[in-house]
Amino acid sequence: MLITTAYSRSRVESAAYLILLWFCFASLNSAWMPDVRPDLQAQQDKITASFYGNKTDYFKILDHNDASVLVGAKDVIYNISLHELREISRLEWHSTDADRELCALKGKHEWDCHNYLRVYARLDDGQVLLCGTNSYKPRCRHYAPADEGGTEAGAQRRGHMHYEITRDVEAQGLCPYSPAHNSTYAFADGQLYSATVADFSGGDPLIYRENLRTEQYDLKQLNQPDFVGAIERNGFVLFFFRELSMEFMNFGKAVYSRVARVCKNDRGGPYTHAKSWTSFLKARLNCSVPGEFPFYFDEIQAISPIVESGSKSLVYAVFTTSVNAIPGSAVCAFNVDDILAAFDGDFKSQKDSQSHWLPVQQENVPKPRPGQCVEDSRMLTSIAVNFIKNHPLMESAVPAEHGRPLLTKVNLHHRLTAIAVDPQIRALNGAFYDVIYTGTDDGKVTKFINIMTTHQNASVERLKTVVISEMQVLPVGMAVREMVISSKTNTLVVVSDSTLVTVPLHHCKLIVDCQGCLSLQDPNCAWDQQTHECKNLAGGEHKFGTKSYLQSMNMTRKAAASLCPRLSASPLPGAETVRLVTMAPPASGIGLDEQKLHYANVGALPGVMPTLSEQEQLASADDYGLNAYIDENKITLASVDPEQVMTNLHDPQRSTARVDEVQAASSWSTLYSVFIVCALMSAFIIGSIVGIKCRYCNHESHDASHRNHFSTPTQFGHKHQNSGKDINLLISSNAYASAQKTPNLDLEKDRSHECKNSTEHLEKELPCKTSTLTKVKRTYI
Repeated sequence: MLITTAYSRSRVESAAYLILLWFCFASLNSAWMPDVRPDLQAQQDKITASFYGNKTDYFKILDHNDASVLVGAKDVIYNISLHELREISRLEWHSTDADRELCALKGKHEWDCHNYLRVYARLDDGQVLLCGTNSYKPRCRHYAPADEGGTEAGAQRRGHMHYEITRDVEAQGLCPYSPAHNSTYAFADGQLYSATVADFSGGDPLIYRENLRTEQYDLKQLNQPDFVGAIERNGFVLFFFRELSMEFMNFGKAVYSRVARVCKNDRGGPYTHAKSWTSFLKARLNCSVPGEFPFYFDEIQAISPIVESGSKSLVYAVFTTSVNAIPGSAVCAFNVDDILAAFDGDFKSQKDSQSHWLPVQQENVPKPRPGQCVEDSRMLTSIAVNFIKNHPLMESAVPAEHGRPLLTKVNLHHRLTAIAVDPQIRALNGAFYDVIYTGTDDGKVTKFINIMTTHQNASVERLKTVVISEMQVLPVGMAVREMVISSKTNTLVVVSDSTLVTVPLHHCKLIVDCQGCLSLQDPNCAWDQQTHECKNLAGGEHKFGTKSYLQSMNMTRKAAASLCPRLSASPLPGAETVRLVTMAPPASGIGLDEQKLHYANVGALPGVMPTLSEQEQLASADDYGLNAYIDENKITLASVDPEQVMTNLHDPQRSTARVDEVQAASSWSTLYSVFIVCALMSAFIIGSIVGIKCRYCNHESHDASHRNHFSTPTQFGHKHQNSGKDINLLISSNAYASAQKTPNLDLEKDRSHECKNSTEHLEKELPCKTSTLTKVKRTYI
């Protein structure tokens, strides 16, 4: 019975503990905040133009300018106008029947056995270099413009690019075998630098130019790399990629991001090293959240071209965590000078397979220093060439600009895949900002900027991330592969495997009030006090330094609201006005469901509605279908500014995901919290009462067994079926009835013994002639 009593008590206590744990986890879940919430969120962005292909086209941007873009696809290269994404002309190149049959015999699918155009370059003599996979047998061609009764532009207007083939060669090492392989290239000084694979199976990665390549099957130089980009700078060609880390092999398997460097004037080494690089070096890219134990984003996914940001030359890159880790993404910027400086540091080596990787002592480095660019690398000594072959890795990693990521996102539904930068956008205050666009693998595009702030109690500048918008550009589940900014058309070209779409670079016209326009903190947007509109300053006429336009950069929301005349005329303490506006449906045929917008920069005041003149003005606004209050859209975001987490909890602009949630957040959250607290308190009170009762009953039962008489009927007693009186059962049917260790099976004898020692009153109430077992049967039958 003691075991039964303890078990029942433990069940009650376990239930109370489970409720407590559930409450704690619910509190932690509600406290988990994304890094930075965007000010604009739409279910579907306005697509100004689109160009569709097949699912297996594997679109790749080969070249672009402000007017057109060249897109490599399956068996064709498209010349597409950026105005309406209209096809201007095309150049077709199909694989031969023999190459397709051979590809099929090697076990490839039908869609693999086509010619996917991956490499494009304009040569100095006016010709064009074009390379394709050619059904897993890469080839390159040189094309010269053909004269067919007119100019090249006239031929393109007739729908085709007319070129003559001047050269057709194999492209092993210049072009990938598969369109899905991560390869890259750079064309510099009339020569093609490629980073791809050199065999059918993809097991021989290399960085190649003319007759020079990295060492074959040398894991110290390249260990299963995925190349993401290449740029040229100061006599060097830089390659960005991720690979399995050799220096981590003794501890497990890890992927690190790298940047490799080769000299453009490298001619190879002497003797047997004539076809080997003498200047190939690589270093790790450090994109991590700083701290005592830094959190690394180790896998680079994409880079931007070199951006001249003031006095610095920056390369912006997208990083992610590994595929089997918590989904996280980050954007880091690297100074080109820091990248080149890393290759002047110490070399890193391993004494043997069981040793740690350590820096090479200076006295062990040959002189002159290996890996430098020299006039004729063929004159180098074999010692220098062998040293650089065995020590390609640098000890120091390339630090990120500002020492931390510019943007971090932790989201279970998507990762960052692409990046584009609109550099040095001038705001009204005269400052310049790099506006960064990032694409995700579920079709979203996030726009953000970075602002340097000064802490109140210190003069140290800190990095502040301002996420301006996050728009659904492609269908959900369709990954963004590349993005291109067209300043002339003021559009962003978003590319997937089978689709090209253009969306506006700015969404200023979607904002309908002054406070929202200023809270957006977009350097392209400003509030026009004369027309009472949020206007785009890019390419338009505006007056810098005058009162015609208002703009808020690096200001709090309350400070931005104080700049607006309407909001500061009659302010209410602790409240902010809001306008509920539904604009007319667009005339372009785009559905309202695609144009519904969530604007999170507002707080709700009951009874505040736009005047009649305001409604007439807003009804004649732009062709965007705007509905700021919808239930279908959800803000999915992720990036956190630790400095503002507590502030954001009380800021409707930062802490709400939908506008309808802003109206119901306080009431439902209060009811939810009260319910949880009440449930928790009730569980503890019930558990305490039951525990006290259990202990009390056990004590009473124990005393009764010693006194040899029946105590007063308790809540555990049972009424006799005939007499209606309460009796205590001597058998242990109830866990709290008795503390007797050994059951007494002689029920008649025990009963008579107790009856003899009982009082006269109890003898009248309970005759001794009737056994306990008989009364139990009468009670339960």
